[in-house]
Amino acid sequence: METKRETVMFALLVVFWALNYPLVKIALAYTTPFDLTLLRLLFSIPFLAVLMPKSFIPIGSVKANLKLFIFGVLDIAATWGLWYAGEAYVSPSLAVLIMYTYPVIVVVLGAVILKEKLTLRRAAGVIAGFLGLFVVFSSDINASNFLGPLLILASAISWSFGVVFYKAHLSRYNPATVNTYQLIYALPVTAALALGSGPFVIRVSPIFILTMIVMAFPGTAIAFYIYVSLYSKNEVGKVTPYLFLVPATSVVFSYILLGSRLTWFAVAGLVLLSIGVLVSSKG
Repeated sequence: METKRETVMFALLVVFWALNYPLVKIALAYTTPFDLTLLRLLFSIPFLAVLMPKSFIPIGSVKANLKLFIFGVLDIAATWGLWYAGEAYVSPSLAVLIMYTYPVIVVVLGAVILKEKLTLRRAAGVIAGFLGLFVVFSSDINASNFLGPLLILASAISWSFGVVFYKAHLSRYNPATVNTYQLIYALPVTAALALGSGPFVIRVSPIFILTMIVMAFPGTAIAFYIYVSLYSKNEVGKVTPYLFLVPATSVVFSYILLGSRLTWFAVAGLVLLSIGVLVSSKG
């Protein structure tokens, strides 16, 4: 990160997103995947209205709003919906591993579509980071069929194209406004998916409400604002390798909240992952 402010922002992003992984597993005990996607948006938008009311001032151009809609579908509706649906068929470990093919895909797309320079050091760092992630989660990998992995891979691809689309078409706009309207425009799409997937299912409890608040406030409203802000000022290939720290940190939160195992094998993978991030950051 170039400045102390960006470093602090990124550290918060890592913590908030990493916390989402065990919280998703908790939330899915009370509702369905597509209903969770819709509920996360419905909880998040009111927080933004309080935190950043000026971000609701619309961008006047029809063309810009169409681009915001496309970004919302790629970055939110498709990514979350496919991810949550796929996790019903695979272990959380495999879900994280497949989702974080995302940094590899983004670095490649950044070089091909955005013409960003792909240095040997950056490429080596990304590969080392993914290998470290594989070591961390490989012992817990299992899947009941191919549908789950395919859905999650589609989620990672959608997320990757969303980032590149944002950098190419929307990074000149206020990040707060872009963040707010990607959530707003994703809302009708996620509502349609939730309605089409069957009856709305939710078991209300204090744990579920608290989980949704944490996922919505720091995990979405704040985290996604930081996310678009960092990409607006930096190359996608520069920011993305750092995101390997998200699943690494999620291992710690899963250990604390869900009682997941933390083996020496996983620690070795985290070390390799960290080396990959460090090598990439020097590129």
